[in-house]
Amino acid sequence: MSDNRTKVVLLACGSFNPITNMHLRMFEVARDHLEDTGQYMVVKGIISPVCDGYKKKGLIEACHRLEMARLATEDSGWITVDSWEGIQPEWLETAKVVRHHYEELLAMENNDDVDTVKYVKKRRIEENFEGSASHNGRDGVRLMLLCGADVLESFGIPNLWKPEDIVEIVGSHGLVCVTRSGNDPHKFIHESDVLWKYRKNIHIVHEWVTNDISATHVRRALRRCRSVRYLLPDGVVRYIKEHGLYSAESEQKNADVILAPFQRYSRASSSHVWLPPSTSQGCQVTVSNMRSHLSHTQSFSQNTTVSASSPDSAAAPQVDHHALFPHISGEGQQVINMPASLCGTWDMISNVNLEGYMIALGISPFIRKIALRLKLRKVIEQQGDQYIIKTTSNFRNYTVSFRVGQEFQEFTQGLDNKHVKSLVTWEGNKLVCEQIGEKKNRGWAHWIEDDKLHLELYCEGEVCKQVFKKNANE
Repeated sequence: MSDNRTKVVLLACGSFNPITNMHLRMFEVARDHLEDTGQYMVVKGIISPVCDGYKKKGLIEACHRLEMARLATEDSGWITVDSWEGIQPEWLETAKVVRHHYEELLAMENNDDVDTVKYVKKRRIEENFEGSASHNGRDGVRLMLLCGADVLESFGIPNLWKPEDIVEIVGSHGLVCVTRSGNDPHKFIHESDVLWKYRKNIHIVHEWVTNDISATHVRRALRRCRSVRYLLPDGVVRYIKEHGLYSAESEQKNADVILAPFQRYSRASSSHVWLPPSTSQGCQVTVSNMRSHLSHTQSFSQNTTVSASSPDSAAAPQVDHHALFPHISGEGQQVINMPASLCGTWDMISNVNLEGYMIALGISPFIRKIALRLKLRKVIEQQGDQYIIKTTSNFRNYTVSFRVGQEFQEFTQGLDNKHVKSLVTWEGNKLVCEQIGEKKNRGWAHWIEDDKLHLELYCEGEVCKQVFKKNANE
């Protein structure tokens, strides 16, 4: 009796820093869910660790992550580790990794000669992937991306995913999404017209064993010399000990580097722009604010159509961003929910090299002596599309008001009393200001890390680093 079920290969991409038992568990529950439908037969699972070029904070070398993944899967009869993505010199979008593995499957099915494989690859690329996933269905092995619900919801973070890549992954291949506590994938799919359109290609797998092992928590335990046994496979625990992995020093790797997806968007055409964060405490990014941030780099049309502009997406159709995520492109003051915000009242807890920075500015020794004794407070507010940053102390106060992406004349009264031409932009998750005037390489950068506000002030090679914590009364 023939088996008419569609063969499926599950592909999981990620840092695997380190790989945990729950990473492996995802494959098992996903296979059970798909095979319980009676339509699919899962024949293989692939773990694809990201390359070092991803630039994620605390990301150790790919050679270690690949070997730990290999050790974790050596007893599995169907889950394997693929090194292709991990050894790439630069980070690749997940859609490109999916394409690579799908083309590998096609090559195995069509291995008559090289020309046949090239023809199949060319035909797949030229297809309109906004149509059905017929080229990736019952007639051959189907490749599906396996992920957690947090990855599905990350589709809504501007500039982390290209809209056309989301359509290609979900529309052409399919997604198997394993639930995690605190996430509601059904609600997120319901709020997206495109995800709703391809909802039959999205398989939501409910994980009843809510053991929320996090690689971040594992690394923290390792830094503190705590046991991680039974959180990771035994072979992985031994490997980490043998190689002395995951220290306080390794966790600071890439700490000052923008994540690769945001770097690529900042280098790409003006149709890609990172929007500032919002907060649940009253500092929100509205649609009018979003239009303001977009206005200096692209025309914000009525239907908010974003065209693909990267070299690898030349054949992709235009994607209606409103259709993909309608809840971020309505009229009026509709809210865009985004990551951590700068808004609030912040009290300084550390201040490194303020003296060198003030010397570079040309501030007198008398004022420098006073300034070094001050405890600063910052109050950051957002009013519509305008930011207001107030720096207060018992000696002098300074306030700057600006719109992101809009150049303005600034008088640094209370500092060095200079007229400068300032421009504030978002670079990844950092709010960065360039101040053009008498002094070279002058400016500042604010960002949130570990629930603290970080500020770098720089001028002519001198950098002052300040850290603030949220005021206890907020």
